[in-house]
Amino acid sequence: MSATPDTAELDPSALPARAGWANDTSLFASRVAVIFATKIGVFLMGGATLFLVAALLDPGPAGEYSLLQTWIGMLFAFGQLGMPSAMTFMAGRGGSVAALQRIAIGLTIGLSLALAAVVLAALPFLQDTVLRALGGGSATASSDLLKLLLAAVPMLLISQFGAGVLYTHGLNRAYNRIQLLVAASMLILTGILIGFVPFGVGGAVTAYLVANALGAVAVLYEVNRLARRSRDSADGQVSLTAFAAYGLKLYPQSITTFFSYRADVLLLSWLLGDPKLIIYYGVAVKIAEMTFYVPDSIAAMLYPAISASTKVEADRLATSVSRLAMLLTFLVAVAIIPAGCVAIWVLLRPEYHAAIPALLVIMPGILSLSLSKVLACYVSGLGRPVATTAAGMVGLSVNLVVNLILIPRWGIVGASAASLVSYSCHAAILLAISSRWAHVSPFAFILPRRAEFTRVWGSARGVLAIVRAMLWRRGRPAGGTAVGG
Repeated sequence: MSATPDTAELDPSALPARAGWANDTSLFASRVAVIFATKIGVFLMGGATLFLVAALLDPGPAGEYSLLQTWIGMLFAFGQLGMPSAMTFMAGRGGSVAALQRIAIGLTIGLSLALAAVVLAALPFLQDTVLRALGGGSATASSDLLKLLLAAVPMLLISQFGAGVLYTHGLNRAYNRIQLLVAASMLILTGILIGFVPFGVGGAVTAYLVANALGAVAVLYEVNRLARRSRDSADGQVSLTAFAAYGLKLYPQSITTFFSYRADVLLLSWLLGDPKLIIYYGVAVKIAEMTFYVPDSIAAMLYPAISASTKVEADRLATSVSRLAMLLTFLVAVAIIPAGCVAIWVLLRPEYHAAIPALLVIMPGILSLSLSKVLACYVSGLGRPVATTAAGMVGLSVNLVVNLILIPRWGIVGASAASLVSYSCHAAILLAISSRWAHVSPFAFILPRRAEFTRVWGSARGVLAIVRAMLWRRGRPAGGTAVGG
């Protein structure tokens, strides 16, 4: 199979079934489980970092840091041009690792330099509009931090390019270790540079950059090791034209996805200009997004699996995985709501209690967005990214309109309500598209069947059995007789 077809020929129905993890249910499930565990660890450390910032800094500076994180995301969303998704797709289609490595390094340099030039020209306008809430401190210091964070773009690009290659080649454990390294480094450095050495917002930004630099270097090392072990072939060479064409088709989807997630933060900054509201809202969203480690873990494996499967296998895999994802996400959300409210009430200052209503309102929307994440992998993995782009544009349009209406009236609760409406619209569109292409009812993607309940119950019993065994062994003396026997 050639890895360099014209994008019009990327039809999974014409592909032969591929051996290995992509079509092996047990391997797919085990790798999702490992990523799931990693996501939990990364998210817990990320949440601890956010709570640390909120506890050590006043709400104003903490809100400025939260807005700066949104700025980093916006830089990456604009600068990546859909290329990380193209990397995953081409790697799944058998592209040479060495060729993909060369493309990744070249694109990282070119895209980073081009984005820096555009951002420096547009920065004054942005500071007067969507970044207006950064005006609470020194304008010069804020401008310097915004420019400094341009250095994060090449780090994030390399990490995402590498993730596509490593996951597709089954080296998810290596990338999982890197994610844990980045999260742990950021937590430790944030504590040092804010708590012990009071560098304030600048210290938090420095911690972010150093941690992600470590991650980017580690990813380059792992991909280079894989490239040295892999054997190139004529079929594995990658056409830069086909690579870029596929990525550019996904670029509008990437932009709309980011702004559907984060337009509310930028509009809060522009319309209300109060950084304290941004950190309150950021806490609510961070807790709600804990549910994402279910669909994100599944999506990390589902997209390359769909890309490497026949149409029949892709349809079967997508429906069963989507049902399981919705069941697990619902169960996690039910647990997170009370736990999140308690965490806000007990661990943070009383002014952060304003985050609780925003958390309750946005949570149903997070469930819809979780469905969208899984369905987008199915649609894009079939080589049809235009459909996900169209759904994203509709969702973003709804998001902007409803935010503009509700934020001035209800503040951060209005932002949560706007997310609920727009995420639900986005999910409904992708569900209609997916059910049509898979020739099944929409309920086949969302309503769990007996098999899904059985799998969840069996997994829960397995975990409980492991915990009981560990506790039982811990209660035994060295001679092997149970305590009290």
